[in-house]
Amino acid sequence: MRRPGLLLEGLRADRDRPDLDALRELQPAERFVWGILPHAARSFAPCIVALPGRLALPAAVAYLYCRVLDTYEDLIDDPARRDAALVSLADRLDAVCAGGGSADVVRVSFASQDQRDAAHALLADESLRLDGLLRGMDAPVQRMIADLVRDMSAGMRWAGGVFDAQAGVLADGAQLRTYCDAVLGNPIRFAARLFDWGGGGEGALSGELEAAAMDVGEFLQLANITRDIEKDLARGVAYHPSLAADVGASGRAGLDGRVMSVRVALLDRALGLAPAYTRLVEGLSLGAGWKSVSAILMLRLTERYYRGCGARVGVAESLRSGVGRLVWSAWPALVSRTWTQRQLGASVERLCALREELPTQASSMYLS
Repeated sequence: MRRPGLLLEGLRADRDRPDLDALRELQPAERFVWGILPHAARSFAPCIVALPGRLALPAAVAYLYCRVLDTYEDLIDDPARRDAALVSLADRLDAVCAGGGSADVVRVSFASQDQRDAAHALLADESLRLDGLLRGMDAPVQRMIADLVRDMSAGMRWAGGVFDAQAGVLADGAQLRTYCDAVLGNPIRFAARLFDWGGGGEGALSGELEAAAMDVGEFLQLANITRDIEKDLARGVAYHPSLAADVGASGRAGLDGRVMSVRVALLDRALGLAPAYTRLVEGLSLGAGWKSVSAILMLRLTERYYRGCGARVGVAESLRSGVGRLVWSAWPALVSRTWTQRQLGASVERLCALREELPTQASSMYLS
């Protein structure tokens, strides 16, 4: 019954100028979760709210724990303090699953660049509120969330070590894949396990579904990477070796051209992974219902982003549909599996067609 109100609240949230004091004072813990979720997530927030009631809160809490890890990775400058924070959250959740009490949140100084970062830092500081909700969940769900945080923490510690050792630059496509697996592949695998559990399974995935989930994770994470190339360079990170000389610099001669080439290359890589989305959805046998609404909404929001990214490199027009319209237009998936399959297939076909329009230099810069 709360779903329409939460969707509307999320669409109205001002992520650029969040009211931090109001967010901090939200009570009880579940209200805090739904209030801060739109500030912690872009595409994921409405997709989580659209899930069946039994799955929505676990998915939201899991996502917010992942955002806390992202905040530690992005906004803690000191490598030792960053690693300690990443480990501490995983250890804390293991203790909760074992029936123990929560340790204190690691208090650190965050290098926030804007109000969005400040909202993420607030979530990290207030993350003990999530632990109480975690304790009230079924034991298999607790374990799935703890496994997710443990795997993601380990992947981020790997990434932090690589970035530190390589002056902030990923060297090749294998490193990029490992990074995407850590940051979003693990959350997509968790979501697939949660969907299986919600359908009466044990939360276990076949090898084929594991592979599809990790491909989908990279497909979605490359949207974040292609969007934020310039911002990441300013904070000392590059996901393509051709930008090594530009790390930490702004306004360097030729930077716009190099960024454009990298954006095209990464867009090419991302669009090549789009068919994995239908493989994952079909493998989970979602049928009609709220899980299908969530799945089609995520793909449509991702398509909307990649169309906009294509427009940035001169090969497509941005979709005019606003997020609100995409949210409401996904609701036929509640009643029709055939409609859902047809719409998912059409979105993937459009993404593959967009890939064909990319400049030819994409293939020469592709990180294999």
